[in-house]
Amino acid sequence: MDRTRFEITSKQLIFIIVGAQVATAFLSLPRIAAAEAGHHAWLAVIIGAVFPLAAILFTVALLNRFQDADFVNVSHQLFGKFLGTLMVLIFVVYVVIFQSIVIRIFSEITCVFMLPTTPTCMVSLACTLSVVYAVSKGAKVIGRLNEFLFYILIVDILMIVAISIGKGSYLNLLPLGEIDINGLMQGSMKMAYAYAGSEVLLITYAMVQHRHEVLKASLIALGITLLIYLLVVIAGLMVFGHIGVQFITWPVITLLKIPYSFALGRLEIVFLLLWVSLGVKPVMNLGMTASYAAVRTFNLDISRFYAWIALAIGAGIYVLSLLPKNLLQVFVLADYAGYTFLAVSLGYPLLYLLVSAVRRPRSS
Repeated sequence: MDRTRFEITSKQLIFIIVGAQVATAFLSLPRIAAAEAGHHAWLAVIIGAVFPLAAILFTVALLNRFQDADFVNVSHQLFGKFLGTLMVLIFVVYVVIFQSIVIRIFSEITCVFMLPTTPTCMVSLACTLSVVYAVSKGAKVIGRLNEFLFYILIVDILMIVAISIGKGSYLNLLPLGEIDINGLMQGSMKMAYAYAGSEVLLITYAMVQHRHEVLKASLIALGITLLIYLLVVIAGLMVFGHIGVQFITWPVITLLKIPYSFALGRLEIVFLLLWVSLGVKPVMNLGMTASYAAVRTFNLDISRFYAWIALAIGAGIYVLSLLPKNLLQVFVLADYAGYTFLAVSLGYPLLYLLVSAVRRPRSS
């Protein structure tokens, strides 16, 4: 491993995981949660976190079994050269497809609210180029960028919370009883998709300087994401109610249209200007992991080929982002992507754990 570019601290791991999870999805989170769970949507957010929690625990339990926890080496050790390479490439393809949807949603939101006369393809291109440039700098730079962008995210969240307190009503969260178990479970499953990004740990685990800190850092990251999602969903429910919020495509942005500040003007514009740098974080973080995994899979020289691989993966993400004909198709694809997230984040570590238990590799 190139220690100068692909070594991160446990603190940076926290920001990378949060950055991989919190992006475009949280803008529509109140609508998605309320559509299934009603005014108990906030509870669905908590239950939905069980899936990424399990994924993190399984991943750490798996990689702790190996002295060399590099995902590519672990794959080759457990499945052999051919099948191991195939498993890694499936992960890379998954990242490309999933992040193409993220880029497209980001571009659609940007065009609707900020650049209505700019073609979506041009916004996607600009986003992809910026992501490729960041990815080409390596994991250490990605970690620092995520740390900086995290504090911008906090500003956005504080704006949302302040408006919900001033304009919302806690009565919209009542009654706390009379839970529709079926709706709550369906809503929890939808919320699980919103935690997509925890699978980044499969690759970044081996990059962390002190392995004994990985589990703690990962759990802290998941806790931060859970808190952010709770605040956003509760804010949407308090302001619009669980029925009204279902008719708003992006409730968080609509919520910010309500107040007007003489100093800042329309708050949703301020929010979006800050959010522009946040929406592509998952593409940046997972793009880095996919590029690194691809280089390691083919045993290429990182200093010579990593940037080119990052460019190729970025090109794939961009081309795929142009395929959906409209926003409705994008939302349908996003639902399917949610299923693949569960399959990858839970299926990979479980399958690897099963095979490693049979083969009994040397413990770390």
